[in-house]
Amino acid sequence: MSDLNELFKVLAEGKKHYEENDPKGKKLKEVKQHAKSDLQKLFEELSVLQKQVDKLEESKESTEQIITEEIPYQPVIHTPEVRAKQVSDDVNKYLTDKSFQQPNPDLVAKDIEAIRLKMKFLEQAIGRIAATGPGGGEVNLRWLDDVKRDTIADGRWLKYSEADKKFVFDEINPYEVVYNTTQVTTPTYTVDDNDFYIGVNYAGPVTITLPVSANSGRMLIIKDEDGDAETNPITVLGTVDNDAGGFIIQINNGAIQMIYRNGWRIV
Repeated sequence: MSDLNELFKVLAEGKKHYEENDPKGKKLKEVKQHAKSDLQKLFEELSVLQKQVDKLEESKESTEQIITEEIPYQPVIHTPEVRAKQVSDDVNKYLTDKSFQQPNPDLVAKDIEAIRLKMKFLEQAIGRIAATGPGGGEVNLRWLDDVKRDTIADGRWLKYSEADKKFVFDEINPYEVVYNTTQVTTPTYTVDDNDFYIGVNYAGPVTITLPVSANSGRMLIIKDEDGDAETNPITVLGTVDNDAGGFIIQINNGAIQMIYRNGWRIV
């Protein structure tokens, strides 16, 4: 393990300038840190395998039976130190090469096959991270976990539902979109862009001026809250239902609701 640590130290010093000054170098540094962690686990498994090999050697020396049959060819099982160096060389070549394709490894014993598969998995994982970065990368709103997909339909808007703990799509309701209410306590008032409900509460005649134009679908309500419109009428100036003279509210507690669509319309 000390030789392997020395090897990583030399490699780190050789690439220090590259990793600190080049964006690709910084990315390479992150990948190497993850690879080093997985290699540590692999070396521990190699140590266990070496102990098993040692036990087999002891068993062979103590046996009294001489095997005369021809022994089939068996691949060479390297010591953990040798195999660790080979793995380290392969990883270093992979990290510094232009391609993420790892060369086919030499034939290994069946006991090492699991470790080889783990190394292949590590290679593929590093390749995916380097190519696309971490994270799922979902770009479709409808597939997010906090969206209630069964409410999606044309003409609906997105809002949050405390009951569902999710975002839901719902019909557009002006009473949910606009909450602004205004109380008029002066003899004149000009409708503001944010007004929805205008309550007149003034002991005298009142004149209200409508905006010349508005967003299509905007609604506006004017109400006699003082309850004396017969005595103190409310005059609304502007073009309403194609009448440039507007209208007058002269009924106690009377009210008018309008919507804008190519002009103000009484509804």
